[in-house]
Amino acid sequence: MVLGLAGKSCAGKNVLADLLVKRGWESIDMDLLSHQVLEEKSFEAAALFGHGVLGAEGRVDRQKLASLVFSDPLKLKQLENLIYPELHGLLNNKIASRDENPLPLLINAAALQKSEFWKICDAIIWVEAPLPVRFIRACRRDRKSPMALIRRFHAQRKLNPQYFFQRVDIYTIKNGGSRKRLEKHIDRWLQALPSE
Repeated sequence: MVLGLAGKSCAGKNVLADLLVKRGWESIDMDLLSHQVLEEKSFEAAALFGHGVLGAEGRVDRQKLASLVFSDPLKLKQLENLIYPELHGLLNNKIASRDENPLPLLINAAALQKSEFWKICDAIIWVEAPLPVRFIRACRRDRKSPMALIRRFHAQRKLNPQYFFQRVDIYTIKNGGSRKRLEKHIDRWLQALPSE
């Protein structure tokens, strides 16, 4: 079984992924893979976005790049076109290498529908949390200016599970409360989840 994990910034995707791993799942974090791809493509990124996106060591400074692409949809699309083909290859290789692995697989990808990683998923887990809760989590976690967070949230405003309707089953998990409450919700959900 392969499930995609999606949701807006600070909805709790990584927490949910960690909880599922503790319950015997395997998880592929597409954000970490994208960081790896971006580092390998520093030269191409500098050619696309200018040398201002590079840090002192000549590698892409993800914070500088994020402030640039989250405020410009065209630049965001250019970034996606740069890294998604390589990410698809890495993901396909990881899935092919686990043919004998009986563990359910979770693909943790913030922009699952944009990347089309969802096409290899049996279903999607959509994590939701109210905007004020997500904003507070982002302030605590990312230590960015409120304006930077607003730009990020604005860039994700159209991200929603409706994209997947009629394409794949969607399981919505609400995560507006405590971790303990989320764990109880996940345990109930796992009991109801079909085995295949």
